[in-house]
Amino acid sequence: MKKIKFFHLAVIIPVSILITVINPLNLDLNQKILVSALVMTTALWVTEAVHKTIACIFLLFIFSVFGKTKLYGIVSFAWSDTILLVITTTLLSVGIMKTGIVHKYAKRIFTGNSFKIFKLLILPYILGIVLVFLIPQAFARVIIIGAVLNDLIITANDSEKKAKQAIIFNGFIAVTVTYMFFNSGDIVLNQAAVNFASDLNPEVKEALNFSGWFKLMALPSIITSCVCFFTVYFIFYKDLKHFSGSMISSCNTRDKEDSKSKELASFCIMGGIIILWATQSIHRIPYWIPAGIGVLIMFALKSLNFSDLKSVNFHLLLFLITVFNIGKVLTQAGVTSVIFTSLQTLIPDVNSSLYLLIIAAVTMIMHICIGSSVATMSVVLPIILPLTVSLGYNPAIITLISYIVVNIHFLLPFHHVIAMIGTAKEYYSDKHMLRFGIVMTIITLVLLWAVYIPWWKFLRVLSL
Repeated sequence: MKKIKFFHLAVIIPVSILITVINPLNLDLNQKILVSALVMTTALWVTEAVHKTIACIFLLFIFSVFGKTKLYGIVSFAWSDTILLVITTTLLSVGIMKTGIVHKYAKRIFTGNSFKIFKLLILPYILGIVLVFLIPQAFARVIIIGAVLNDLIITANDSEKKAKQAIIFNGFIAVTVTYMFFNSGDIVLNQAAVNFASDLNPEVKEALNFSGWFKLMALPSIITSCVCFFTVYFIFYKDLKHFSGSMISSCNTRDKEDSKSKELASFCIMGGIIILWATQSIHRIPYWIPAGIGVLIMFALKSLNFSDLKSVNFHLLLFLITVFNIGKVLTQAGVTSVIFTSLQTLIPDVNSSLYLLIIAAVTMIMHICIGSSVATMSVVLPIILPLTVSLGYNPAIITLISYIVVNIHFLLPFHHVIAMIGTAKEYYSDKHMLRFGIVMTIITLVLLWAVYIPWWKFLRVLSL
């Protein structure tokens, strides 16, 4: 358990209370308490003044006492399709990783194609797409790619170390960008975007099913991947030029191998799951059920055992339960309608690309302040979705704009949990994220204006 940061608490609590006293939005008492609690909890998450779980329990308590949402409506998310999907795909990823097949083949691919810097930088993008269909959890994919690159590249001096850091950072960016191709690319973030929006506008869930998401996002994501690739290359060019083929390890550690039957079973399980996910709009079976069946088969084959259940992160689940309730509670309490009315006077009522870029910029600012990508969408979507839909915008497009912004724009580790894994393992530093993020502040808006919006207009899902 992390230590309590009393200085941070001494600042956060009075500021949160002050917001309640000032009441700039003219809220009633219960609404003021809800907003104040949300501001306090968000600040606690960002500063880590207390453990995130404590902050989550506090906010859920305030929601249940002062909100209009019934207690069952708050806690029922604990057994929702989303939480069950997170649990089952986490266990699936553990089972696949324990067989060692992904690590083994990934290492072979990297070893055979790592003597040219461009090949070494492009490979994570290719693997990022392929591994989506083998390992549903993005966390597990970056851990594998990071571990393989870390083992593969040997450094002898500081210059080579900087080159290695840039290469691994590129690998993490590759995974982050390539999971934008599919709605199942990141079970946590992608599904959070769909579910937050669906709670407000049910048609979003149908519009952003597997095939719908792919149609709207695949081609723009290819361009985004190319842009991110060259952005990393040019930002870290001075570091990357110190890379040489001699840095590639020639002594391979023995890969963990399982029986051929278990390898084949793992591929068959994931193949069946992907087919069922891709055809979900036809058979309507919830995503977690095929994943759950796959987990049961892995337990039967002893690819998984009961000790693997500890890989399911309780703190992450509680955090997701909390952030998924933010939009619902604020909406039912009438807070979002008050904010909606205020924003109508602040944001110009124009049907243009500029309006969408303003929405993107607002989301970007909120993301910088709040930190967590999931938490940002849980706060932003309940506010901007009703506002934009009232002006005739497609709710699925607004959802994707918010998702794109919180996924590819970040400045510090707490802004992006996938990239944060790399800093936690000391593969690269916070400065790598900051240098990349500063440039991406402009590039993100340019990509929306020059790539995504024109593509959606071409598909006739956006009319400006």
